[in-house]
Amino acid sequence: MWQIEQILKYPLVFLIAVASSMFLTPLWLRLARRIGFVDQPGERKIHRKPMPVGGGVALALGFHAACALIFLFPWAPFSGQISIQWWFRFLPLSAGVLLLGLLDDRFGMRPGVKLGGQVLLALAAYALGIRMQNVLGFAFPEWINLAVTVLWFLVIMNAFNLIDGIDGLATGIGLIAALGIGLSLVFRKSPGDVLLFLALSGACLGFLRYNFYPAQVFLGDTGSLFIGFALAALSISTSSKGPAVAVIGMPLLAIGVPLFDTILAIWRRSVRRFLSKDESAGTLAQIQTGDAEHLHHRLLQSGRQHNEVALMLYGGTALLAASGVMVSVFYDRAIGILGLGFVITSYIVFRHLAWIELQDSGAVVLKGLRLPVRRNRTLLFYLLFDVLVLNLAWFASVLLLDLQDGVRNVPLKALWLRSVPVDVVIPFLMLILFRSYTRVWYLARIAEYVATATGLLLGMAAACALNLIVASGGSSMWHTVLHHIVMGGLAVPAVVGVRAALRVVQDLMQSFQRCAGDGAGNCEQVVVWGAGYRTTLFLRQIAYDSGRERPLNVVGIFSDDDPMRGHFVHGVRVVGNIQAIPAFVRERKIEALYIVEAVPEAVRQAICQSLAGTGVRVVQWNIVEVSCHE
Repeated sequence: MWQIEQILKYPLVFLIAVASSMFLTPLWLRLARRIGFVDQPGERKIHRKPMPVGGGVALALGFHAACALIFLFPWAPFSGQISIQWWFRFLPLSAGVLLLGLLDDRFGMRPGVKLGGQVLLALAAYALGIRMQNVLGFAFPEWINLAVTVLWFLVIMNAFNLIDGIDGLATGIGLIAALGIGLSLVFRKSPGDVLLFLALSGACLGFLRYNFYPAQVFLGDTGSLFIGFALAALSISTSSKGPAVAVIGMPLLAIGVPLFDTILAIWRRSVRRFLSKDESAGTLAQIQTGDAEHLHHRLLQSGRQHNEVALMLYGGTALLAASGVMVSVFYDRAIGILGLGFVITSYIVFRHLAWIELQDSGAVVLKGLRLPVRRNRTLLFYLLFDVLVLNLAWFASVLLLDLQDGVRNVPLKALWLRSVPVDVVIPFLMLILFRSYTRVWYLARIAEYVATATGLLLGMAAACALNLIVASGGSSMWHTVLHHIVMGGLAVPAVVGVRAALRVVQDLMQSFQRCAGDGAGNCEQVVVWGAGYRTTLFLRQIAYDSGRERPLNVVGIFSDDDPMRGHFVHGVRVVGNIQAIPAFVRERKIEALYIVEAVPEAVRQAICQSLAGTGVRVVQWNIVEVSCHE
């Protein structure tokens, strides 16, 4: 049975952390103004008046006050992996983190210098024994252990550093993440280590009293780096108990919101580095250059208030942390829980949050399409890709069927050498016969993709027939047929998909077209009359046309074909007929209506009359036939 002090120490540690942080924060607030720790308003900053910064000092001291209570007070022994020796090693490391953050908050650092400081701190943590090891049940080689440890610290520290963009956001996420990871340790039979996470969450809660909107003091790089470093260090210091999926998955889920924001930032900035014409700046410097397109910025641009945005992202963090706790509780179903969480999160991110990154990535593809076609390079790519895919599909099919049969009678290498002339070469020759290597794929018709898929399937069928001729019958015959079905099912989507990828990007560019805020000053808000083939040509053209000063953003289609209402044409919704035009254009602040399909004069006049007094331009879009003869 637990003694009373074993129960009391949990609320006491939490309350000491809260009280210490709440007491120290006002002291730092007054000191910060005197010694110049003030964050001035700027182009990328949301606040409009100078604000004290560096409040992470108070948060860190609150955490260490609770640690002193944990390790220096004569409690009864408790089950845990983190000892007082760990705290003594963490103290100088956290001092280094605070020093790095204070220097950045006071003087500002170049991104490369700050990253170098973070690497040094991660290396120091590794040298002091805080390292990623034995997570998967076996010790890593030394160099892998070092690299993974440094990467772990860098990812989590920068995730919190990047998400710290509005009042209370990083602090609240740190609070929820620490509570989630701490709760998971209860189910991993390490209740003593929960105290450290309670200390961190309590320090965050005490500081949040002054940091939530409207903030009186900012966390600063001092606090965001400390929260990230503390979570990274604590997570890997308690990693040897529990299944590997729970050990790795729980911290990553708990910091899922800042982690996704970091991934999107790296993706966005890397793509823009490619699009940039400024070759003087280094790649790393451009990727680390800040912008105003983080998750919280996008939610603010949608019209939500600061506190609403913070609470929304708190809720997302809580849901992800709850998923991580489920992984720790139902660890035998961890893969399924993580898989489902990944699918749901990916849908939310790509459907509602990542449209800027998708649009910029599409712009990179379209920029590449405008470059002169290098025939030899393109041909070589498709040749090598198809050969690789056919071989990988063969290996995957063999391995999958071996899992069912349980026995492999022939060594894999010998079986591959024997099968390649039929299973790989014949489908490859069929691709050649169906002219798969003579087409310009980003300008291809649907029939050309179908022809390539058909040729590959016929090649698989021919290979299957030849193998059946030499087969001994019985189960071997069905094994051969199933092998080629699986191989074709893997190879055909890959071969056709890589060819169709560029077309897909072109078609999706119209869907990714967005304007900041309500669109004013960025894109011209327009609607289209007509829902036929010419409409798809028009939408493809404006998606590909980069010469306009203000790109067209098509927000709806009108048509007199009533059954089309509510359906989508090339990604744009058909919103109604001619009677719906006046109300829609006023509500959506439409600037122009494009008539793209051939319409009778009476219909054109009716459209113009419906727009009378709205100020909306009516533009007739035509494909003009020009003759060179008199």
